[in-house]
This record gives sequence, structure tokens and C-alpha cells, in this order.
Amino acid sequence: MPKKIPTCPTKPNPPQESVRRYAIELITPMFGGGVKPGVNDTTLPVRATAIRGHLQFWWRATVGARYSTVSKLRENQSAIWGSTKSASQVHVQVEDLKFDAPTPCATIKSDHKGKDRIIWDRVFRINQYPQDDSLPYALFPFQGKRAENNEPRINPANFIAKLRFQLVLRCPNDSWPSIETALWAWTNFGGLGSRTRRGCGAILCKELAPQDDTHFAKQLNQYILHQMDGCEWPTIKERPLLRTTDPADEPFPVWDWLLGLYKYFRQGVEFARNFNQQTNQPGRSRYPEPETIRRITGQRLPRHARLPQIPDDAFPRAEFGLPIVFQFKDSGDPSDTVLYPSKTPDGEKRERMASPLILKPLILQDGKALPIILQLNTVSLDGIELRRGDKSLPLPSSTTINAPRLAEYKNSPLAGSPSGSAIEAFLAFARNEGFTEVTR
Repeated sequence: MPKKIPTCPTKPNPPQESVRRYAIELITPMFGGGVKPGVNDTTLPVRATAIRGHLQFWWRATVGARYSTVSKLRENQSAIWGSTKSASQVHVQVEDLKFDAPTPCATIKSDHKGKDRIIWDRVFRINQYPQDDSLPYALFPFQGKRAENNEPRINPANFIAKLRFQLVLRCPNDSWPSIETALWAWTNFGGLGSRTRRGCGAILCKELAPQDDTHFAKQLNQYILHQMDGCEWPTIKERPLLRTTDPADEPFPVWDWLLGLYKYFRQGVEFARNFNQQTNQPGRSRYPEPETIRRITGQRLPRHARLPQIPDDAFPRAEFGLPIVFQFKDSGDPSDTVLYPSKTPDGEKRERMASPLILKPLILQDGKALPIILQLNTVSLDGIELRRGDKSLPLPSSTTINAPRLAEYKNSPLAGSPSGSAIEAFLAFARNEGFTEVTR
């Protein structure tokens, strides 16, 4: 009998794909973004792999917030973005890239006394008087370092002022809703390069940018839906704060003003610091960290007597992100110390905790901007470590990051937070300055 020839299996139908193109434009200066952290790449400052990383982060922060466990998040992320076992459904390309040459953000010059001074590029000088500019407060990691104490000078970092390109994405048609959600979040809340949570590298995609605050509220309702509680990864769940009392302005003044608000909350005279009647320098801090470090190190300049109303066992500003470098100006006070997140359970040192606060200009379709504050929901900081050099300093057993008592002492900058949380107090402070929640 003739052999029965088996029928060939039906050829699988691949998912229908489509390609979309988005014009992306840099609005605020970009630092870093290259292979080496904090350094502009002079030939390819924007890479498809870096954008893929941004999109995956914002996918987890938006679409990923719908999943109840890390395992479900990974399963669904792998299905779209790929893993070591499967290819990604999303293809990312950068085309028609045009950009200015990287430029030093500042110069270090010697004054008539031979002391080095940092002079910022005019791009960052917004106000008539340099001391009124707030951008350098947030850009300090890039300013370089003067030659002092036998240490060599570190040159300021480069930045890119203008850049534009076409972002080309290809994926299955049924994946577009979640991909566009991530893209919307990245273009409005994120950016390119380093320090995007303080407004660097802000970008504009006109197709996805809001027309105004009312349109922005509708976009939130469209893109941020069905979210779970208790996620173990950063997510967008809280309503952003937006200041719309003034007409939309150019991005740079908005950015400078917003960072000035943040600077005042952390360092402002008659709020975060006392007024010094004897000199033109700010007075002593009203935050607990200086008294806490003096207690831990046992070092104190005699004229800086203990301020009994201020706690000496707390580091509330750790909530804003770590590390924090503490420097006392006067000889006799403690030498430099750095605050880090506490060690991992297996004893490894941790060097960084990203800030859960995003402060940036929200760029509208017409290129104007509004100041926005977005708090990411993150896992609470479980502990901190104070180091001097490589040595970890012992902390008081009562050391805390937030507690109601931190809001209760006289002139506490945290008085706006019943729980004594620095972030909660800052958000209350911002509301008093005209910010309101974006209703959805």
C-alpha cells in the first residue's frame, strides 16, 4: 500500500505589525547619555538601547502598575520587551539625528586673590544676578571641582543644548496601547541623559505633549488606569502637582523657578536656615542633620553650641535621594561625611537611591511650559549609613528618617507634614505656592 503522506502543518500567521515615527526635540540641556556615565557621546549622543531602557522603565511605572506581583510584571514585560529567552516585540531606531557639539557647562577661573571660582555657561544664567540663579543648585554634579586641599581640579562636564531626531518604533498592532503609554510617560515625565528627575534633558514630542492643563488631565485619565497597590517597583499612582496660576512661560525660566522653590525648601534663609545678623552668610540649619552629625562625630565648633530644640538623631532629607554630601565650612566642625542607603542584606554597600520626586518643566505642544512635581511611588527607604571616607560611622539607636516629632519642634521645615516626612512637607509647601493636584 502506498504510504500516507502527512499533511503539512498550517503556517502560523505572524502578528500584524506597524511602524510609527515620532519627532523628538531636546528642550533643556542634556548631560551624559553616552556609554560612559555623565559624559556626552560626541558621535552618537542618543542611542536606541538607551531609549529602550527609558521606555521599559516608564512601561513598568504605568502599564506595569496593573500587576500585583513582581513575577507577573516580569512575565508580561518579557512578552513585550523580550528577555534572555525571547526576542523583543518592540524594535527601536533613531534616525535623522542632529545635535550641537558638546560644550562645557562652566569654566573654573582664578579671581584676583588666586582662588578658583566656577563660572556657569550663560545658558544657565537666567537672572540678572548669578546668586539668584537656581539651576546650578540642581546641576552641582556637573560643575567640576576646584583645586583645593592638594586635590586636583576636576573640569566641568559637557552638555548638549540642541538635539532632535526621529524615533521609529515597530511592534505588533495589539501592543501599541501599552507602548504608547510608556512613550507618553517618557516624553512628558522623563528625558535624555542624566539627572532627568531634576529637569535635565527634557524633551518635546508634539504628538504626545498636552495642549494645556485641561488636556493634560484628560491624558492622565487615558494613560494611567487600573493600578495595583503595594508595587515593589517605581510606579505613577499619585496625582502630579501642576502650577497653572501663571500663564505658561518659556521652559528655562519655569525650570529655574521650580528648582528655586526646591532650593528654598532645603536651604532657604528664614525657612530652612536661620538669618545671620552678623555676616552676609546664611545662619545655622533648622534641619536635624547638622546636629546629628556633630553628635555622631563628637566634633563641634565652640561657637556652634547645641541647639536643644532641634533633634540630633535624624536625617529627614534622605527621602529626597542619596547620596548626600555634608560639608561644614568652619574648621572645628565635622569634616566631610556622606549619607548613603544602608547596606544590602548580604552586607554589600549601596551607593545610590534615586529620588522619588520629579521636578521639571512640563513642555506643552507650543513649546511653552508649566512647572510640574511628580512623586513616584517607591519602596520606603529602610535605613541609612553615614560614612567618612570608607569608614561607616555608628548612628544613635534612635536614628530616624521621618517621625511626627520632626515636625513638632519650633521652626521645623517639616511642620507641613504630620508624619514628619520631608517629601510630604515639600508637597505641602508647593501647594502653598500655587500648585494643585491634576484631577483626572
